Amino acid sequence: MKNIIISMGGSLVNIHNKEYLENFSKMISSLMKDYHFVIVVGGGKIARDYISIARENGENEFFLDKIGIEITRVNALLLKSFFAGIDGVKFLNSIDEIDNFNVAITGGTHPGHTTDAVALLTAEMLNSKKVINATTVDGIYDRDPKKYKDAKLFENISYTDLLTIFMKNLSSAGPNQVLDFLSIKIAERSNIEIDVINGLDIENFKKAIRGEKFKGTVVKEK
Repeated sequence: MKNIIISMGGSLVNIHNKEYLENFSKMISSLMKDYHFVIVVGGGKIARDYISIARENGENEFFLDKIGIEITRVNALLLKSFFAGIDGVKFLNSIDEIDNFNVAITGGTHPGHTTDAVALLTAEMLNSKKVINATTVDGIYDRDPKKYKDAKLFENISYTDLLTIFMKNLSSAGPNQVLDFLSIKIAERSNIEIDVINGLDIENFKKAIRGEKFKGTVVKEK
């Protein structure tokens, strides 16, 4: 059975998105007969807020990463609760624990690694050639679409071109961006396709899982 690796933005998994999470869990449950899923959940705004306060208090970046990791795990546990009573759905503290699963849900693992990077490392470990990156924007743009109305959505982009776009992104704890440098380099070294989608569109999400044409950005070597 095919493994589907999903990097789920923390902006999607929070207490304010109950209806969405119900619909998402139903969608995943309906596909469990055809796929196995590993879902890596991010920290979102709450993690960034916690990190911001702790940084003001003088904590170092390692400590701030630890805060972010704990928040991602709380979000992952919240998502797991929407699968209550469904067999084969597990919460994991580490991707090393992945074994005999239908749906494995986890958060961050090590300081310095975003949850996107964890998803890419999971794909490497399971020899999967695609990661679906679910966020709250329609894909990767040449600049911030929330600030610039004329921002261009890339339907396809290479690892090299994407690295150029993100070269100046911050590497400190809690960055708010679609993908980070490490994630792209992991994808590049193992030729793993990243499909960036707006995860709020459940039907489009399902198309990406099934390998059908979807709205978003495909990141792969040209």
